[in-house]
Amino acid sequence: MTDRRISAPGLTRRLLAPIAALLGLVAGLSVLILPSPTPTTADPTTFSAERAMAAINRLADEPHSVLRREAHDRARDDVIGMFSDLGYTAEVHSDPMFDLSDPADKRIFDGLSAEQQAVLKDAPAETIVVDVPGKSEHTMALMAHYDSATVEADESGHQHITDGTSLGAADDGYGVAAIVETLRVLKADGRQPENSLKIVITDGEEVGLVGARNEMRHHRADYENVDLVLNLEARGTSGPALMFETSSNNSAVAGYFLSHVKQPVAGSFLPSLYARMPNTTDMAAFIPEGFTVLNIAAIGDAEHYHHPTDAPRYVDHSTLQHYGDQVLDLARAWAFDGQAPTLTADGDLHFFQLWRGLTVRYPAAVGTGLGCLAVIAALGAVAVRARSLRWKRVLGSVWGLTWRAAFASAAAGLVQRGAMAMKWAPESGLGPNPLLPWMFAGGALIGVGLTAHFVVRRWKEGLGQETLAAVLLLLAAACVPLMVLLPGAAYVLVLPTLALALTALAPQRMRPVVGALAAFISVVIFAPTILLIHEMLSLSAVWVTVFFAIVPMAPLALVLLQAGSRRTRSTIAWTSSSSDGLPNGAATAGRAAATA
Repeated sequence: MTDRRISAPGLTRRLLAPIAALLGLVAGLSVLILPSPTPTTADPTTFSAERAMAAINRLADEPHSVLRREAHDRARDDVIGMFSDLGYTAEVHSDPMFDLSDPADKRIFDGLSAEQQAVLKDAPAETIVVDVPGKSEHTMALMAHYDSATVEADESGHQHITDGTSLGAADDGYGVAAIVETLRVLKADGRQPENSLKIVITDGEEVGLVGARNEMRHHRADYENVDLVLNLEARGTSGPALMFETSSNNSAVAGYFLSHVKQPVAGSFLPSLYARMPNTTDMAAFIPEGFTVLNIAAIGDAEHYHHPTDAPRYVDHSTLQHYGDQVLDLARAWAFDGQAPTLTADGDLHFFQLWRGLTVRYPAAVGTGLGCLAVIAALGAVAVRARSLRWKRVLGSVWGLTWRAAFASAAAGLVQRGAMAMKWAPESGLGPNPLLPWMFAGGALIGVGLTAHFVVRRWKEGLGQETLAAVLLLLAAACVPLMVLLPGAAYVLVLPTLALALTALAPQRMRPVVGALAAFISVVIFAPTILLIHEMLSLSAVWVTVFFAIVPMAPLALVLLQAGSRRTRSTIAWTSSSSDGLPNGAATAGRAAATA
């Protein structure tokens, strides 16, 4: 008779991995916690979201797109007045809105209605520039735009150019207010800057990046001393202000950002993914000119984006505070550092937050090495079991995992498409859609539940090693194209793959500890990434975010099962072998599992 009682030390070792997974969840989600808004009574040398709200209320009191000329001019004068109130004289770069000899300009102009063309044909684009000289000419430019949206979605979700009904409180009131309040704080510091700042508030961003392109076309010489451009945007009204875009070879500039911002929310997967998306900001005019850039934006509650509800009453003060804290951290470091940093590099940086305020970062070459190691370890873990594996059952596990993830993702996508067709959700994805969180959560929970149930059932039936091999082969196969196409995002799969493989290769006595580390790494990476990708892509492709949410379930379940298992590797191998040929319970379970 076998004694199945578990000693206290044994129970503790079995609980290590679940506890580590829970800690990983707490640590991963802590990254997304926003700072509390600082009140107007705070020390004048600190950024205050409540003070910055005065700028948003002043700018976003009415829609002010370039097609509403009187309101637009009032918005321009409001921004100039904000700088005047701080004692700065603003220069206005007034240039033609469109150069019809330029194919890009003509394409935008031809997309306007005849009435809109009449309004804008002779209208100027007026970009506001403020120079804050330092002791050196090394300059950081702080950029935002002051025009509100012209491209909007109607009730059916179709996007088209209108005279604009958005008040622009977030897009781009967040940017303008963060810059104005940052300048006020720097002035309150009472020190002369060591390095220079250049404030650029562009016009016409919403009709084709007009102001930014005009700066490069007509005023390029003014930017010869600009070493860094920090652009502030918004595609929503809430959530963290993400650092989502850099120029290429970002090792130095991303390192500078991470070294000086106290609470960044950024991972190298964001610039990698954004580079593949069709979205553009003013940086699309600056990056081709060779400028080193950082781009920051909030993307939560995107239903307000380019809508009348992008108004002061929907502003999230914590989000505004997060913008301001980051801008002030960077601007203060730049302005008062005696020596301007070198921001050029010949490679990229891979980075992610381990928990709030702590970032892991390493060169791209290390990321490539880790990727190769993960693939080798995964294949190695399969190879050491190859002789005892039943490959038909491995393929069955691959199929079982694949169809479950595909089913849940497709179901969520079909529900979204059906809601769009029935006019329950905007056809373009942009606009109020109270069903979206339920579509995502429902699809993700169904997929995660099906996957977890499948993995646990296979494990109990004596097919754990076949399931492990299937998951490792799937992950290794996914890592390779990701490393090639989106190298900055590869860590999202590479590190959990490596963690699972090392858990499988670890000696039995070490497996609880290795498994705990693997569980923590997998959850701390995936938890915030899943939520951020949901915010980025769910508007029109919820099936993608549901699929990604399902991906970590199988490897995490296997890590937990392996770390908590009391069976030795030889016992597992014997069970696997006997289930093919011996008339015992394991064989019965194996035959039953073959039908799964």
